[in-house]
Amino acid sequence: MWRPEKHDLIHLTRELIRRPGTSGREGDVARFVSDAMRSMGYDSVTVDSYGSVLGRITLSGRGERPLFVAQMDHVDTGDVAEWSRYPFGAELEGGRIYGRAASDQKGALAAMMLAGAMLKATGGDELRGDVTVAAAVHQESFEGVASRAIGEAVAPSCVVVGEASELTIERGQRGRAEIRIDTFGAMAHSSHPELGINAADTMTALLALLREKFQPPHDDFLGDGILVLTGLHTTPIMNSGMVPERCSALFDRRLLAGESASGVLMQIEEIVREAEGVIPGLRAEVSIPVMEDRCYTGAPIRGNRYAPGWALPPDAPLLRTLSRALAGAGLPHELSSTPGFGTNGCWYAAEMGIPTAVYGPSGREMVHGMDEYVEVEDLLSACRGYYAMMRSLLENKEDIGRGGYGTGD
Repeated sequence: MWRPEKHDLIHLTRELIRRPGTSGREGDVARFVSDAMRSMGYDSVTVDSYGSVLGRITLSGRGERPLFVAQMDHVDTGDVAEWSRYPFGAELEGGRIYGRAASDQKGALAAMMLAGAMLKATGGDELRGDVTVAAAVHQESFEGVASRAIGEAVAPSCVVVGEASELTIERGQRGRAEIRIDTFGAMAHSSHPELGINAADTMTALLALLREKFQPPHDDFLGDGILVLTGLHTTPIMNSGMVPERCSALFDRRLLAGESASGVLMQIEEIVREAEGVIPGLRAEVSIPVMEDRCYTGAPIRGNRYAPGWALPPDAPLLRTLSRALAGAGLPHELSSTPGFGTNGCWYAAEMGIPTAVYGPSGREMVHGMDEYVEVEDLLSACRGYYAMMRSLLENKEDIGRGGYGTGD
């Protein structure tokens, strides 16, 4: 079985980390990925309007069209002074590469890129179809929008997402919806609050009722569809002399397979309508906010914070194929017993019904944290794993199939 050159993989990972790329500012990363893929022998390298990079390896004949995808963007570093190392220094020490996005997901992206190049170099008449390695933009902010463009361009038969999974195969994840509740009052001077309606007061009463009434749905594999308050502010902002006319609360609602945006909103709206009958002066609206931004290409990007949950049955053909491939390469090949983080797999799996799995180096405790790092040995194993998966999918005799989503339990 082919083994990656350690020096090449380390160099590629460090060069990716050295190029900062928060969402909408991935241009330097994308240019490096494009140039690297061309120099590594990819048959075609294209950049879509949002700025995602798609490198394709084409084999002979018709066969599977697997998509291996990892993100180029990353969350902000926070206070750099809190890091023990410069977040974009890509320091190599003690068998680890340190830096923002080392685990989420530039290490996985480097491993996928090198695995694709080696597939092209080793080839073989038994391989059929083509494989695409995609470096995606805006995963942290518009995960479904950029993924939709990649999916429509590639039309994959199956997808492997490079999220940190501790080198286990993850078969599903809870989705996510950002829910906003606005309460409306009437402004008055704070010395005579009785002349107005305090939107903050009605909001705090509504929040207490929500805690009492909301019952999270449950799935034996995915867990609970929790509702967590993540933000709260009033309008006018920072004006202590006025009764606020508006109060806004943001919630993170984790979604189970089959939950829709309309259904999630309806569940909250029913509690709000009940609250209007018991909280004096309450007027409220519930929504999933729509966001707009620009990509580094200049293209506008627009979407809401909604990503559906999904789960592939444990006996799905894709999972059997990936597990056999890892076992044949002498690598751990277990299915994870727990669901993964939120990833851009939501769109491929839940929206398109494409068989999807998550596999990547490092663990979730590294993601978005200070002093983020990836273990070099994990990188090497992931690269071998991606290569084995690619080969197995392209010589696969079993129909990977479509659909079949659910809990599988």
